[in-house]
Amino acid sequence: MAESEKWEVATNDHYLRIVSAVVSLATGALALPILFIREFLGVPAGKPIKPFLTCSVWLAWTCLTFAILLGLGYSWFSIKWVKAAFDQPTFISRRWLEFWADAFFVLMGAAFVAGIAAMFRFLVNT
Repeated sequence: MAESEKWEVATNDHYLRIVSAVVSLATGALALPILFIREFLGVPAGKPIKPFLTCSVWLAWTCLTFAILLGLGYSWFSIKWVKAAFDQPTFISRRWLEFWADAFFVLMGAAFVAGIAAMFRFLVNT
């Protein structure tokens, strides 16, 4: 790897930290509707919560799950990109690795924001 490419690897590490934070937050947010329904709406443990789950909750869960999966996909492309940056063989070109990593990062962010917005809508309207 050339000296000029070291900043790219360092930048990639920063992106991985962001992805890690988003995946952690999205994973934790998946439990919010259940906690909200049980604790704040006072639904007892023996009573089913399905009647309280609105379309907003299902949308939030879908978006947050996609955010998690896209974050994991970004991590995989990132690992392959670092391998290519160190001139190790990969079955995908470095250009395509960068393209797909960028696409997964942007889509992960969009899915996370959409999931949080849907979750917020559920919490406000319930």
